[in-house]
Amino acid sequence: MSYLLSEQWVNTFQEYASGLPTMDISISCQYEISGAPQGKVRYFVIFKDGKIVKADLGKYDSPDCLVSTTQEEVISILHQRSSVTGSFMKGNLKIEGEYEKYLFGMNKVRSTKEWASMLLALRGDLET
Repeated sequence: MSYLLSEQWVNTFQEYASGLPTMDISISCQYEISGAPQGKVRYFVIFKDGKIVKADLGKYDSPDCLVSTTQEEVISILHQRSSVTGSFMKGNLKIEGEYEKYLFGMNKVRSTKEWASMLLALRGDLET
């Protein structure tokens, strides 16, 4: 069990994501999540060929995009009550940099059954 946005959660996220299918999408994403009990959380994820090759807390020097949102929105996306695209369109998720690649290119990955299974596993692994 892990707490959302903790180091253990990020490590678990990377572990579950190892089963994602290979696809023609590579992008590095810096995330800044506000409203977490521990304050603002920064973590980054590096996708190569549709798979997560690195996920870690902290700041990535030169990400392709910066994604900022709240912990509440992360929970909504994790529980599939909101989508990344829907959250962006409502202004609840902001993207700087290669936003088209993040929204549309990564949508191929986010629409797979493996991604849905990963979200389900991550939800089940969370402590409330």
